[in-house]
Amino acid sequence: MIYMKKFARVYVKAENFLTNFLMMAIAGFVFFASVMRWAGSPLSWSIEFSQLLFVWVIFLGANRALREDSHISVDFFVKKLPDKARAVLEIIISILVMAFLIFLIIFGIQLSIENSVRLISNLPLSYSFVTLAVPIGSLLMFITLSLKLKEKIMRLKTDPAK
Repeated sequence: MIYMKKFARVYVKAENFLTNFLMMAIAGFVFFASVMRWAGSPLSWSIEFSQLLFVWVIFLGANRALREDSHISVDFFVKKLPDKARAVLEIIISILVMAFLIFLIIFGIQLSIENSVRLISNLPLSYSFVTLAVPIGSLLMFITLSLKLKEKIMRLKTDPAK
């Protein structure tokens, strides 16, 4: 259990570093492409590479937002529910989201396999590098949501008054 918590801390730090780094890299590539275009030597690969990185930032950032409870939500009516009903509703919603994430994992893998022979225009890279963000990001979100779900269920069991 101690190793798992240590691994989780290291993973969170690595994911935060990676998402921050990728965002800076995207800004750098777009800026570099703009400067080169202004100088009369446009780099077409820079924009495609930035788009590839952006897809990864979206899915890694979605996991980060899920972990930090930063996703946008409308909770006007949910806040009016009693604590126990709110907890049960959150568990149901988490299960539904996990089912959708399983769908994304399965079909994201199929999409990545189908796109393995397709090349990104102006880059000698397979389009699978882009589409792999879907199943990998969804798997990370599934793991994060599973841990949060376990915590919610344990909290509901230990505090029956809620």
